[in-house]
This record gives sequence, structure tokens and C-alpha cells, in this order.
Amino acid sequence: MPHLKHIRLLVGLSFFCFFIGCSQNPASPPKEPSPALRPPENQLPHEGTVARVLWSEDGAYLYYTCGNQRFRFDLERKERTSLYREYQGVVSANITLERRRDDPPRGRQHMTEPSPDGNWTAVCRDWNVVIQNNHTKDEIQVTTEGNRKFRYGAASWVYSEELGQINGMWWAPDSDHLAFYQFDERPVKDFYLLGDLTRINTALLIEGYPKAGQPNPVATLLIYHLESKTITPVDCGDQTEQYIYHVRFRPDGRELLFNRLNRRQNRLQVMAADVHTGQSRAVLTETQKTFQKDLPLMRFLADGQRFIWETEKTGWPRYELRRLDGSFICNLTPGRYVVSGIQYLDEAGGWLFYSAYSDQNPLNLQLHKVRLDGTDQKRLTNLPFNHSNLYISPDKKWFVIQYEAVDSPPATLLYDIEGNYVAALAQSADRPAETGSEPVLPELFSYKADDGITDIYGILYKPSNFDPRKKYPLVLDIYGGPGSQRVRNQYQTHNPNTEYGFIIAHIDNRGTPNRGKAFETATYLRLGTVDVKDLADGVKFLRQRPYIDGSRVGIVGHSYGGYLALMALLKYPDLFHAAVDRAGPTNWSNYDTIWTERYMRTPQENPEGYRLGSCLNFVSQLKGKLLIMHGLVDDNVHPNNAFQLIDALDQAGKKYESRFFPGSGHGFDGRDTQWEFFYRHLILPLK
Repeated sequence: MPHLKHIRLLVGLSFFCFFIGCSQNPASPPKEPSPALRPPENQLPHEGTVARVLWSEDGAYLYYTCGNQRFRFDLERKERTSLYREYQGVVSANITLERRRDDPPRGRQHMTEPSPDGNWTAVCRDWNVVIQNNHTKDEIQVTTEGNRKFRYGAASWVYSEELGQINGMWWAPDSDHLAFYQFDERPVKDFYLLGDLTRINTALLIEGYPKAGQPNPVATLLIYHLESKTITPVDCGDQTEQYIYHVRFRPDGRELLFNRLNRRQNRLQVMAADVHTGQSRAVLTETQKTFQKDLPLMRFLADGQRFIWETEKTGWPRYELRRLDGSFICNLTPGRYVVSGIQYLDEAGGWLFYSAYSDQNPLNLQLHKVRLDGTDQKRLTNLPFNHSNLYISPDKKWFVIQYEAVDSPPATLLYDIEGNYVAALAQSADRPAETGSEPVLPELFSYKADDGITDIYGILYKPSNFDPRKKYPLVLDIYGGPGSQRVRNQYQTHNPNTEYGFIIAHIDNRGTPNRGKAFETATYLRLGTVDVKDLADGVKFLRQRPYIDGSRVGIVGHSYGGYLALMALLKYPDLFHAAVDRAGPTNWSNYDTIWTERYMRTPQENPEGYRLGSCLNFVSQLKGKLLIMHGLVDDNVHPNNAFQLIDALDQAGKKYESRFFPGSGHGFDGRDTQWEFFYRHLILPLK
């Protein structure tokens, strides 16, 4: 095993079969107070990563690129040679990247769908389904009565945004059948935005947007048969208060598969409908006391009958092997840890390679393998770091993997398939001594939640000229919402925004993913309470450090992060002194049914949760400085969230600042404004 001194590695979100570089998009430096605040140009190197991993056809050599050099590694002699000419007789890594067409705009579905055989194209035109012959250009008008509120071949904004449904039409593998949506949005109230706000005349933007507790669209499925030119309705069930999504054909095309989720989102069924009769059956059912994951992994084996299924029934996401007839075969992944992804499926050898957060540090991904009958479970990596970027040799004898941590740059090792260390392929140079001009590496920290048991993790960033004898304002830069992990054990040299004179912290409070179901559901029915308390406790923990000035604390976030920033300022006015709310929801009754009710149920079922989770009910407690930022054509978190907040603040006689973006939706920049705001309120008063 290599000495830990040479193990410099980074935490990755998941294993990737090919190297993917990650870059940080720093905030634009402000024009004021001076150019000297700009981030330094020098960054620490990343010599420990590899790319273009190939294996010789005879299995004797491994080829890879590190930096600007190409290397050949002799797998028998364990020797590395630098190459200066082209190499021959090599094969690619074991994974093939498939070309995918671009996704449609956010909140939309594809309006065309080509058939697998290339002969046909299904088109959603004027809210009806048309099938075009790609050779004769003839058309088949499948439906005729569609309109914006009762459409065919497309769903709506909320299905795309919250369920990932970017298709409304699906071809069978043999191209003989086309399944498509019948989508009834008539029960849904329209929401209106004004577009073209910088032009002479504005435009009216209309979207069917179901708000929490309001009527939902009703989705059903139809199948068109090319040969008989007939339509078969799919039995989606008698309930209208449900979601029908993740539609796909089984590999042999005999049945149409779809997910059926009840409105409360605690009961998920994978359904299979006969292509010819439309009659459906339940392949499996998953239930939770809180909310069920809406898109668990379902990966078929080559026989088209068995599949790997991701279940949360134990409170820890894990994999099972099941059959399409509904029968259970075996558990594939035991343990009280979160599985993160399938890295390689070796059906010929009977092995599954997967990643999991199985380390003592719950942020560290490790590589595991298990036989497809559930036996011979083995963890292949054991270093106390985060592992990513996996390559397995075609003969299944070797694998290459990268590892790293927040404060340790990447390194890449070669192992045999049993997890025995063979050689270091790429290492980063040891970090040089600090000279004052080099960035100070970030720090991974943790503290206990108010239950005294749960560990909360964060990353702390310091300016390059950090002096522990000085006092610095602290700014929390957070998201903190369900479904998004911000804190990863991933190497970063610097956060350039610290150069304004701040110490910056990222924190993943309870309610964020990849820590098990109990951690993820700690905020269930009470968004804006437990999560905000964790952030407040983080400030209390960090301000004990002598170089952090607890009287100058700011917080900023976007979307859910903007919501938490605002709630922190309002609920803990003695801890937080300045906040930037970027496009944050201010009242959960303003947000859509699917996302909001997944975590809060409806306002009718959970009135107290909605009351305690509404920023509008706490504006009287505002003491610090507040900046509100919002896009005026935001079709996700609508601008009326900001307008309601401003109205409540005005009525309470509270002061605030605001900046609106007339041409922006849910995403906008404005980071120069937010850091200038913090500089003005947290640094300038002491100058």
C-alpha cells in the first residue's frame, strides 16, 4: 500500500467511467473596492488525474495520459514508460459512451421522437400526435382534438421540472408501436408572467402551474399500433390523484413500463401494461412513511427479464435483483450505507461493481463488488478518501481509480480486481509551504446537530493572505435543500470569493441527500425549521474560532438556498447580520404541487408546517441587512414570492435592498452585487 503522504485525493459525486474535470465558477470580482481584491491567478496543480485510459488487446499493457504526457504501463513487470510516438494494438475502456441528443428547454418535453429503425418520426404538433414517414414524407394524424389544456404527446412544466419527464412519446423497440401521453391540464390554474419587459410592448407568458394543495393535471397513456392504425388506452388505474411518468418499453417490447406514484408520494409502483390490450399489472411496490424516491434505479440484465432495483425499504438505499414477473431474487448490497451507482455490470463473469458511501467518513465513496447471486460481497478500496473515475480492464483483471479529499489533491492508483494495490499511476506533488501568495487549502469540518448524535459536515474556505491573528467576517454560502449535496470531499485549491476579505463556509444540513433516509427526512413536514437550526448551530460552532468575528455573519443562497438565507436572518437575528435571498421561495403555498407536497404534504394537511415554513410570518423579526434578488420571468420560483416578501416588509416598516433582472428566469448572475453587498455591510464599517 502506498504511503499516505502520497495519497492526495478528492471527493467525487460519483464514479465516472471517463475522467470529467470539474471547475468552479467564481463570482465576478466587484468593481469596488479595488482590483487588489481579485482572486490570485496561481492555483495548485492536479497532476494526480489520468485520462484516455486504454488497454492492449493482449492484456499486457495499460495506456493513459497524465498532464501532457502519454504513458504505457507493463502490467507484468509493473514498469511505466513514457511514450513519444503513436501506440497500436490497444482497445478502449470497457464502457462505451452513447451519443445523446440535447435535452429540451427546462420544463419542456421533446416535440419529436425518431423511431429506433429510423423509418418514422413522431411529432407533437399543435398539441396532437402526428407520425411522419421519413422516406415518403407521408403523415399519419394520430390525434386531432388536442389543445394547450388537453394535449397529446407532451406533458407540462411540472412533470419535466420535478419528475424529469422530458419525453411525451415513446417508440417500442421494434418501431411497431408508439406510446404517448394524454395529458389533461384543464383542472390546473394558469399562472401569468410578463415577458419582453425591456421592449416597447410586453408579452404574456402563460403556464399551467399547479400550486401546493391545488388541482393537478391528470396523465394517462395511449398506444398507437402502426399496422392496425388503432389506439389502445393503457390502464393507469382509477385514481386521478397520481403521477404517471418514467414511461419506457421493456426490452422485448411486449409491455409498456411506467412509474405510478400517489399524490402524497409515499407509494411507488412500477407498472407493466400489455401492448395489445392495455391491461396493466404491478411489477413491484415501494412504500415509505415519509416520501419515496421517485426515480429509483431500474437496470435490466441481458435477458430482459431480470433487473437491478434500488430500494429504500431499510432506510438505506441498496440494490436488489428482481424479475419482471414481480418475484424477488436476492439482495445485492447489504449494510447501513448509501449505494451511489453501478460502475460496471459484468454479466459474463457474474459480478456487479458499485460505489457506496461506506467509509467511516460518510462523504467518502468506496468501490465494492458482489456476485449477481448476492454472495462474495467485497469492498475493493479502503483508503480513507473519496474515490472516483473508475476504469476496469476488458479482461476484468485490473482497475484504475482516483482518490482525493478536500485538502488533498488527486492521485490515481492501479489495483488488481481483488483490490490489491499494484502501482501509483499519477500523483500530485506535495503541497509547498505557504508563502502568503499561495492559496490556503480549505478545511472539512463537522459538528453535532442539536440531537447530540448527528454529524453535520461543512467546508471552510480562507483567503490567500489568511492571518489567524486577525478577525474575519463569516459568510455561509449554502443550498441546503432536499435532493442536492453541496459538501463533497472533493479537492479544491481555493474559493476566490474569500479574497474580498471573508471566510466562507458551505454546510449540508439535515434534509440533504446521501446520508440515509433518517437524515434526508429530518425536515419532513417542517421545511425551514430543522435545516435552519443546523445552519445556526454551524455559526455557533465556527465563531468559537478566534479568527472568526461572530458579530459579522452573512448568509447567501440561491433558490432553496435563498429561502434558507432569508429564514436564517429572520429566525436567528442575533446570529446572522446580513443575508442575500437569490430567487428563494418565501411561502410554500406559492410553489408547485410535486416538489412541495413531497416534503410538506398539502397546506390542508399540514397547516402548521406551512405557517412555520413561511418567511412572511417572521418579517417582524428582521434586524440585519437584507438583499432580495429575483428574475422577473422566473417560471420556477415565481416573482410573486419576492413581491409578497417586499409587501410584508413594507407593512412592517422594515428596510431592505433589492435587485431584479427583467430578462432572467430562475437563473441569473448578479454575484458582483451580492459580494459588494456583503463587503459594504460586513467589512467597510470597520475600515
